Amino acid sequence: MKVWGIFPITRKQFVILETVLFSFFFLLTVFFFSWSVPEYADDPLVLFHAKYLKYVTLILSFLTVVETQYYLNKFIAKQLELNELQRKQIENQKKEIELKNDEIMQSIRYASRIQEAILPDTKKLPENLDYFIFYKPKDVVSGDFYWFAQHYEKTVIVAGDCTGHGVPGAFMSVLGISSLNDIINETDKELTSDEILNILRDKVITSLSQDNKDTISVSGIDLALIIIDFKNMHLQFSGAKNPLFLIRKKGINEIPENNNFTKTEEKGFVLYHFKPDKMHIGLHHNFDLFKKQDIILEKDDTLYLFSDGFVDQPGGTLGKKLMNKRFKSMLLSVQNKTIKEQKGTIEKFLDRWKGNQEQIDDIILIGIKIQ
Repeated sequence: MKVWGIFPITRKQFVILETVLFSFFFLLTVFFFSWSVPEYADDPLVLFHAKYLKYVTLILSFLTVVETQYYLNKFIAKQLELNELQRKQIENQKKEIELKNDEIMQSIRYASRIQEAILPDTKKLPENLDYFIFYKPKDVVSGDFYWFAQHYEKTVIVAGDCTGHGVPGAFMSVLGISSLNDIINETDKELTSDEILNILRDKVITSLSQDNKDTISVSGIDLALIIIDFKNMHLQFSGAKNPLFLIRKKGINEIPENNNFTKTEEKGFVLYHFKPDKMHIGLHHNFDLFKKQDIILEKDDTLYLFSDGFVDQPGGTLGKKLMNKRFKSMLLSVQNKTIKEQKGTIEKFLDRWKGNQEQIDDIILIGIKIQ
């Protein structure tokens, strides 16, 4: 702003200038009002100063105050005008962001409906299968997925965990589901669990153009795949970084030590932790063939396939991850409940554990009771 229409000046500079002027005139006023003219003084100039100058300095002090108020009001008005302009700009930007966000959310919700449509229909599972599926995406769409199919009178079940969550993870899950469908629908021979994973890996690498085997891609799918032969009570398991838990009553036929597992015993039950191969579905520095584990099932065995979203969830009083030890203990503690009751108890356990913590990843947990 220009003072007196001539000098450009900032508000801070103006306040300093006016403070100096007012102080100067005010001090002169105080001086002239307190100064006594000597009785012998007969100089007209001295008498003029004695009579009028104190009023001049008083008026100048007053005018300085008035001018200060006037220009300060102009500064304030200018600032309010700028603030109003900024406010309108912010409001317009906010409306534009809200509109774009609404459009994005509509697209994501539509993508969620597409993803739900792609997930397999539970009617494809045997009618007498006793199971639950605990599926809890972190966002509207999920990078975790479940999949199952009937293959040569056997039931194939998968719990998958794709790289990332939200939209990127959802794209990968669609790729995983569609590739698994192709493998089952296009084959003219019975496949084993390891063969399915090996074919699936080739399909994912081709789809993602991961052709350079000298590089390691972070994009991929971790999953656990089982094939259940209910007629012969036989199970095949192959895992890409994701394990299989089998819980059996203590004292029932133990699983031979030639399988790759660890055991946890608690509350009259034994939890067998079948270890997966340490490579995901996709390009990986370890490019061996996936392996298969064969397991003889017993009546009342309970199987669990899951992603790492559950065990990695922070919570509790210290805000630490749940981890495998607590997860196993929780699963062992619900074995006297029906499989449907287990799902409700597990959901409540997760809510209590999580507390006010944010869910950090997608969650999939499949429980299956062998009849």
